[in-house]
Amino acid sequence: MMDLKIPKIRRCRICKSLRLKKVFSLGKQPLANSLLKNPYDKEKLYPLDLYQCRHCSLFQLGYIVPKEKMYEEYFYIPSVARTGIKHFEEISRKLKKSLNLKKGSLVVDIGGNDGSLLKCFKNKGMRVLNVDPAKNIKVARGIPTIRDYFTSKVARKIINRHSYARLVTATNSFAHIDDLKKYLKALDILLTQDGVFFAQFPDVRNLLRENQFDTIYHEHLSYFTYEPLHHLFANTPFELFKITSDNIHGGSMQIWIRRRPNLIEQFKENVFETSQALKEYIFTQRGKGKKIIGFGAAAKGTVLLNYCDMNAYWIDYVVDSTPYKQGKYIPGVKIPIYSENRLLKEPKGTIVLILAWNFKKEIINKLKNRGFTFIVPIPKLKIIQA
Repeated sequence: MMDLKIPKIRRCRICKSLRLKKVFSLGKQPLANSLLKNPYDKEKLYPLDLYQCRHCSLFQLGYIVPKEKMYEEYFYIPSVARTGIKHFEEISRKLKKSLNLKKGSLVVDIGGNDGSLLKCFKNKGMRVLNVDPAKNIKVARGIPTIRDYFTSKVARKIINRHSYARLVTATNSFAHIDDLKKYLKALDILLTQDGVFFAQFPDVRNLLRENQFDTIYHEHLSYFTYEPLHHLFANTPFELFKITSDNIHGGSMQIWIRRRPNLIEQFKENVFETSQALKEYIFTQRGKGKKIIGFGAAAKGTVLLNYCDMNAYWIDYVVDSTPYKQGKYIPGVKIPIYSENRLLKEPKGTIVLILAWNFKKEIINKLKNRGFTFIVPIPKLKIIQA
């Protein structure tokens, strides 16, 4: 037997911290899936040591065997077990329903092996594509396959030849990835705007609780728990929106990833729509001769009125129950502030703009049965008759 030395990792795969501590060792071992053709063949042994990052808590192997030595000739075939086929059928059914996958949507399986999972999607009307570097595995008929590792270059090739993917899956291959940041960049290229990445891998909690030390081998570079996963997807285009589990393979974790919504852009759009709707409504009611009274000289009311450029021409006055605010004016727009008693003298049909919308229920209850119309501006314009 020959002992091949490989470099030891210095930084955490996810957070790049130098604070790595060796927590367990299985000694030097051959590659678990590199079966021998001859019992007299010389074997290469590699350290099988488990480290933990003291910053993000990721468990990871301390030595990385080059991927070409592990995956280009591969001997694990999921379709030989009925349990595996049943599990793939359940996954495909769950994903189709949860994501509302339409017929013709492209599903890409990374490390898809013999195409067993993709066959389930194809039977449901999806277009499918397998990405797997193993040259020795015979893929199921009708499952197109790219014999390569998943990279940004491969992602662009898929887009050019097929389309963007609505769903990308990685069942028991995501934990094999060394450069996870490059992997996520390739996903960013390949996925549609509403696309989802679904990955499944051994659950470390089961590994630790149930003494599953034989689940540690050179292919499994990362052993994920919740905390490092959240570290991984922070500051990326993606968010981890669901974590599920399954009993397969002694207990597996499943992660669901989608594009992170651009909250500030959505916020800006919502603000514009709200302000436009409010101005249009008040302009229309003013044209009908309606009186419009603001309720609540709150700071949020000042901001709203100034942003919407609503001065005393649009709003007759504002009422407030706080004595020291009465007799003053709303800054910027110069609208006068009076006591609530003044509003009680207004006729039916008066429109009340609730500026202190966080107390809208209390305000409406106080003024109900007077024939007023209430405007609640936040979060979106709402007109209430009470």
